Amino acid sequence: MFRDARQPLLLILVPLFHLVAISSPIRAQDPIRVESSQVLVPVVVLNDRLYTQLRRAQLEGRQRSAQLLETLSISGLSAKDFRLSEDGQQQRIQSVASEAASFAIVRDNYGKHPETIGSGGGTWSYADRPGNDASEWLAWPKYVIAYVPPPSPPGSCHQIVVKVDRRHALVWARSEYCNTKHPPTDPLNGTEFGNQMEANLASTKDSKIDLAVHAVTLFEGSGHARVFFELEFPWQSLKHEFRRGTLYASIGTLLLIYNQDGTLATRRSDFACCDYGNDIKKPAKSENSEVRSADVGAVIPSRFETQMELPPGVYELRAILSDGENFGRERVPITVESYDGKELALSQLTLSKRVRKLDAQPTDPAPKQPGSVTPLISKGVEFTPTTGTHFRKDQLLYTYFEVNEPQRAPGAATTVMAHMRIVDANTGKVKLDFEPVNVAPYATSDSSAIRIGRGIDLNTLADGPYRLEVQARDAAGQNTPWRAANFQVESLGVPEIVLPAASPDTL
Repeated sequence: MFRDARQPLLLILVPLFHLVAISSPIRAQDPIRVESSQVLVPVVVLNDRLYTQLRRAQLEGRQRSAQLLETLSISGLSAKDFRLSEDGQQQRIQSVASEAASFAIVRDNYGKHPETIGSGGGTWSYADRPGNDASEWLAWPKYVIAYVPPPSPPGSCHQIVVKVDRRHALVWARSEYCNTKHPPTDPLNGTEFGNQMEANLASTKDSKIDLAVHAVTLFEGSGHARVFFELEFPWQSLKHEFRRGTLYASIGTLLLIYNQDGTLATRRSDFACCDYGNDIKKPAKSENSEVRSADVGAVIPSRFETQMELPPGVYELRAILSDGENFGRERVPITVESYDGKELALSQLTLSKRVRKLDAQPTDPAPKQPGSVTPLISKGVEFTPTTGTHFRKDQLLYTYFEVNEPQRAPGAATTVMAHMRIVDANTGKVKLDFEPVNVAPYATSDSSAIRIGRGIDLNTLADGPYRLEVQARDAAGQNTPWRAANFQVESLGVPEIVLPAASPDTL
């Protein structure tokens, strides 16, 4: 089954008093995808007259009315309103359904930033917006047109034209799809872009994109572990161009997991923006790229998160991020320990700088689609792993880990305590030894996994390398091995703009 890259349709409107004004809205079209025997074509339909008014108001610096923004998208369309042709031949539309945009504005202790769901279900995060940011983000719901395509050879590509039988209808949709089948978590497998990244992984060329990768192993059960992956990279180094208000870029990632004997265990790929991998076409003319430099960070990602399930074993992750021309790559060792699910156990530790309070906390958040990321949530606070292990004295070091207590009866109170300490990495001397924490406030009645997130004040530590260590112990005297994560404390330097934390428990 193949599902092409998902890409949110969004509009960024910046008032003219902003230091860098965008002369026309940025839009990106959702790619066409194939699922089972159907081709699914995401389409956004706007009122062309209102869209023209919106652009004119933006160029003239006039206020856009709320009614104009709300009525810009044409709603209430059905299959009879659409006409679709493939390679010039009109096709019979089987159904038209509505699908919400996979886009959100996230607020955390660093401010606000956009997040989108990529083609393989991973999460792409974008640069933090400045405090005085007045941009308006619109993520329109889309129609998804389904039809059964004519027979065609595997790998062949086909041209699509979508029209709407409504006056003043402006249609946004991709114009091409390729008959390439692969798992939904690996949408770039077999595509030109995916093959290019595989070749770059094997090549001897130097990386030109600074890529940092972090992997942490958490509990999943059934003899498997859930491995959470975080990739960070400077968005400024990713190639991009604009043409008539449309962002052109080809940004994707490929993660290959190899067994200890060198065989491939599993793989995952994801696509962020903005052309599908078999359609890497350079625009005829770039448009005012320098004018957009201060705001393009809102539509070029800087972080990527995904997760996989792996059985016990020793692995190597080979990760690559590419913009279609340049790439960054990293290798990371991964060890998944054997666990029978019957004894007290402690996961690996993850360090975080970025946290956010959730409006509502699901007790056990579940992915919405294959490859989706289950966020690291403890007591209603989400912890984002960081690939950077350098912390300033005025920062809190946040850590997230999970305790598995399978012998606790449903509804029974836990007796587990978590002991945390900080050790000088050079001397092995304990510098901070915290009182053991009762993990009962973190436990839920429907799961043996206890998700714990804490904040640690580093202000009393001298500059240098340290190691955070954690051990879990229950009332019966059963201990887990100590888990550790290395980090560095450094002088204040240039302070980051960080808002008050989202109130996780602190030590």
